[in-house]
Amino acid sequence: MKTILLAICLLAGGSPTPAQPASIGLPKGAVVLETRQLVSATHPNRELVLWMLSPKKNPTSYALDEVYSCPDYTRGSHYSGPTRVSLIDSATKRIVNTIKISGTYEDGGDSFDLPYAIRAGFYYRVVPRPREAVEAKPTIMWLRDYNGDSKAFEFALFDAEACMGLQTTLIGYSEKQDRVIQYPVSLEVIEGSKRSNTVSPWADYLFSKTPLRPGYWKYEIDYRGRAGSLDKWEVHYNPARERFEGKLIVSAGE
Repeated sequence: MKTILLAICLLAGGSPTPAQPASIGLPKGAVVLETRQLVSATHPNRELVLWMLSPKKNPTSYALDEVYSCPDYTRGSHYSGPTRVSLIDSATKRIVNTIKISGTYEDGGDSFDLPYAIRAGFYYRVVPRPREAVEAKPTIMWLRDYNGDSKAFEFALFDAEACMGLQTTLIGYSEKQDRVIQYPVSLEVIEGSKRSNTVSPWADYLFSKTPLRPGYWKYEIDYRGRAGSLDKWEVHYNPARERFEGKLIVSAGE
């Protein structure tokens, strides 16, 4: 049994992690990628577990002098497969709740890509930093305070489909709900005389940007050189609703 668990950990790309699939009730075929202990005064013994179900391993084959293709800024050598984040009671090994991380588009299906080795200097944290162009194990669940509540309970995921456009999403622990959640982003979209409202867990570049103040972002993405638009984002965190809200002004390109 110990040999089987060790093999699972090595597949995940690192040393054995505190939580093991069988010990916390994960299904057969689950591969634990990372675990993070949370320090909560109201709910002790809470732990986040990032795992995938029977993932496919996709290594890259770049030479050291070759430049990454744009999707590899967020993928590198990666796993593909059903991706989950579970909140665990680390004392009882009970799963409190689990969320599914799906692709950035509605037809993306139940699959996502996460790097097990990637070059430093892009979107995922790689520490210690390897020498130039060498892939190394990243920290996916780099817990930080994104929503401005002074608690480092959140981490971002990134998906670069192309050289312009970066889909980002935020996962974190809600003390209020005692659950792991994927934060929704509610936007009023203004495009000329048209106005619409959208709610999605994914937002273009949002969680890769440095906020102007805790929980508040204002930035522009210029797609006009690619026959696109100038997109102006203004987003803030609403703690009462535990979601991000704001507006997106889309100006047609010339």
